[in-house]
Amino acid sequence: MIEHNVAEVMTIMTSSTQAHSLLEAALTAAKTNDFVLARHKLQAADDALTGAHNAQTTLLTREARGQTVPMTLLLIHAQDHLMSTVTYRDAVSEMITLYQKIAGLLAEKTSD
Repeated sequence: MIEHNVAEVMTIMTSSTQAHSLLEAALTAAKTNDFVLARHKLQAADDALTGAHNAQTTLLTREARGQTVPMTLLLIHAQDHLMSTVTYRDAVSEMITLYQKIAGLLAEKTSD
């Protein structure tokens, strides 16, 4: 891998990993009805994903300017990790919403 791509590739991987961990924490919080913490962790995951996207954009910009961005196994792995984390983020967001709705319905039922 060309030296100048290493920082961006590693940022994509580490930021995606951080976001994935935060998403797991968000889902765990939602399971215990701590929706404030769940949304906080979801926002922190979004911030980490922004870092990954910024690194990705740097590589895309280089290529758009005609610079060679070699397609290495590390880059492919980083892109795959980012894509799966973004997909997981969308699913976790929906699950948090569902947990919140279920908690509200259960609260209504017990107050009757």
